[in-house]
Amino acid sequence: MRMQMFIAAAVSLVSTTAAMAQSDPNSLQKMMLFRSMVQDDPACAVDVTDGVASIAGGLSTSGASSCPDAFAWMQFGTAIQGEFWDWAIDTTVWRGSPLPLCSATVTSDCCDLNAAPDPANPSTQCPIFRADYDPIPALPAVPNGAPSGAVVNHRGILPADQSDPGRLLRDLELELVFRNRPMFDYIYHNDLYSKEGLGARNRAQNAAISAGDIGAAQRWTVRFPVDAVMVKADFIHQDIMLDQGLIELIPDSPPNNPEYPYLTVNLDGDGSQGTVPGMYYMVAMTNASKDIPIWHWYAMEHVANLGRCDYIGCNDSFGYAVNGSAQPGADFGSTFIPPHIVLNDDKTSGNDPLFNNGLVYDPADTGETITPALAAMLDAMGVGTAASDPDPNQITVDDPAWRNYRLKGTQTTFTHATGVPSGMGATVTEGGFVNSASCTTCHAQASVDQYGNSGIQGVGATWRPNLQGYGQVAMGSPDADWFYNFGNSSVNATQIDFIWGILLANCQQSGTNGQCASYPDAPTIVAY
Repeated sequence: MRMQMFIAAAVSLVSTTAAMAQSDPNSLQKMMLFRSMVQDDPACAVDVTDGVASIAGGLSTSGASSCPDAFAWMQFGTAIQGEFWDWAIDTTVWRGSPLPLCSATVTSDCCDLNAAPDPANPSTQCPIFRADYDPIPALPAVPNGAPSGAVVNHRGILPADQSDPGRLLRDLELELVFRNRPMFDYIYHNDLYSKEGLGARNRAQNAAISAGDIGAAQRWTVRFPVDAVMVKADFIHQDIMLDQGLIELIPDSPPNNPEYPYLTVNLDGDGSQGTVPGMYYMVAMTNASKDIPIWHWYAMEHVANLGRCDYIGCNDSFGYAVNGSAQPGADFGSTFIPPHIVLNDDKTSGNDPLFNNGLVYDPADTGETITPALAAMLDAMGVGTAASDPDPNQITVDDPAWRNYRLKGTQTTFTHATGVPSGMGATVTEGGFVNSASCTTCHAQASVDQYGNSGIQGVGATWRPNLQGYGQVAMGSPDADWFYNFGNSSVNATQIDFIWGILLANCQQSGTNGQCASYPDAPTIVAY
């Protein structure tokens, strides 16, 4: 039985279609030229050998850039295979009271990289990789906010909720960022887990420039290894999911979407202040891997997310084929789902097309069908192969709910070859500013000053508010003035290779005015 939500969405879509009875494309459909660019080379394919996926053939050496969509699905499956939910998370990397790295001069009360982890006693002051411990340290359950009754009942934010439901979920989400072992090791071994270590990078670069040792200034550049991977997953508490109509009560099972179940996990939390225990549902992911210098980025959304393809559409050259003619007036091919559009009926002629936001993009309407290539890949990797969820309280590799997530799009450049700024944003992760979101541009701003504080104020921020008042973010190529003072060739902001987790860094020894008590001239780096 189809959910009431899908029925209502179908009714809305019928009315939208009726209003858009047209034979010629409208202006919004034409503008989707700049969002629907086909990403993958026609020859892109994925091989799976002994459960390990790779880009096939001659494109294997340039898979992230030549086959970004196929590469995204491959990375998605690989992260699930690797049980990313047991990787390091930001709170286990950037500790509240970090100790310095042990060195020749610091031999006590320090983080010893050579010490084997004590499986039963994870440190609370040094970075830890969660999978090294038994039991694995619990995931925190501290969402952005527990909603008041006014929020849940939509009083006070009704207009924003109607036009951009993803923003409401963003304001209430539990966002967890998981980092794989190569990424964790680089942060730990390169002293990037405290403000002292981060600030030392900037100080060392500027000292080298002042001394004329330009080569040393370049060597202090942060460059993560090519096998570094981060997974950012957005979870919503069961109470909110029920309130928003995204799930419904099911006899003898936890509430879920009966047609397209969400991935679920029951979290008690780690005791952090603000913990909200209970069942959580994964609604979106924004992931990245360092296979290219500015990272390969991709966004995944649950198929039933309200407004999933709003504003920018959904673009997938590899995983799902769609009916390009589902929306009257244009044919977008088999790789792109355009945003819902309605004609403005306030005018008697020349009706302007407008976005019709907050609806479901039902596969029955979009024609979404999994491609044989993706189905074969997931089957061979053992992802989502169970007949039903083995345990709703735990995340498992074979949970069939993995098959209910769709690629929103990929991003591998700041601008396309034609000069058009590239962009990507997930409905929840970038709720409120999807239309201007750019993973590459925003994360390029991740940098620190000489004190280990953010080198650029705001996370991708610009001066522009949107029509609802939410801040828009930067798109396109970074501005060199963000990082350098060209008058004296100094580095104002040392780029930390696109990693915003640095915002959680703390001092080893607190000082005054948000600064640490002291800073080393150069970071401690231990080879590994």
